[in-house]
Amino acid sequence: MQKNNIKSLLLQLGQAVSRRCVLAFKEDVGLNLQVKVTPADIIYQIDIEAEEEIIRILQTRAHEFGGIILLAEGIGEEDKSLYPQGISEGDAKVKIICDPIDGSRGLMYGKRPAFFLAAAGEVTAQTLKDMEVSVMVEIPIPKQHEYDVLSAVRGEGAENLRYNLDGSFVKKILKPSDVASIESGFISFVKYCYPGKDYVSILEERFLDQIFADREEHFLGVFEDQYISSGGQLYELICGHDRLVVDIRGAMYAKFKREGRKVGQVSHPYDLACVLIAEEYGVVVNNLDGTPFDAPLDMTYDVDFIAYSNRQIQNQCEGLLLDILEEQDLLH
Repeated sequence: MQKNNIKSLLLQLGQAVSRRCVLAFKEDVGLNLQVKVTPADIIYQIDIEAEEEIIRILQTRAHEFGGIILLAEGIGEEDKSLYPQGISEGDAKVKIICDPIDGSRGLMYGKRPAFFLAAAGEVTAQTLKDMEVSVMVEIPIPKQHEYDVLSAVRGEGAENLRYNLDGSFVKKILKPSDVASIESGFISFVKYCYPGKDYVSILEERFLDQIFADREEHFLGVFEDQYISSGGQLYELICGHDRLVVDIRGAMYAKFKREGRKVGQVSHPYDLACVLIAEEYGVVVNNLDGTPFDAPLDMTYDVDFIAYSNRQIQNQCEGLLLDILEEQDLLH
């Protein structure tokens, strides 16, 4: 596979989506209007803006790569489409999984940046571990004049360029936290979706009670900053802002379903299309059972993950987390 050329294509897609969203904000095109519901997610007008850019570029450039299969929420039948137009699936050479806008809800109200996420591999790729190239492009809110563009090739490290809206950029070094404890740092037990907020909070409180059982009352504590975007959560770890992210929604809602309770929204593999970038930066991303994170290239598959900013944080937290999840029957 032409890894550097594929990376260039993914970066072009992400930059185009970011610029289109910036322009759409200026034109005030009603970005928060709900357009349709797919098996993978709800599609808003802001998502349509992104999809049009992706389709335009792939129709123009896909022939350079021998044909592309795109897995992206909202694009194509059952979120799968082929480029260039008329090519058969059996003739394509490259597979891309993409979330055109991860974090659209925060972005379309101007609350917080979102991200274009994509990963690419050979057409035979079946899971995220098979993907060899990944990019994530920050999509800025209207008052923001800079945004980050991250990319990685498996085994070759990752890099970040910080762009100004005028097109200029500088190389910006990002580094996960090397602090060995979550004490006085930011952690996130994902609970921005109803139902289950109370359930996650109870598990989080139990975890913190046990991990700091021997601490005095003057203990400084830990802090929370929920980013309504899996890509955003990993970005915060990459930047050194956060030290631990725990997303158990898939397992929790599976448990709720067995018990006849309401279920809510979960992450899917495309939400973790940037996991390669996090790993190349040194972030540890695992499945709930402690094995290295992976997921099939399936648009409706429910994923969970635990991500640690470094191995010391993993050593501090993982054993206790796995014990609590096992007690709650969340590892099956």
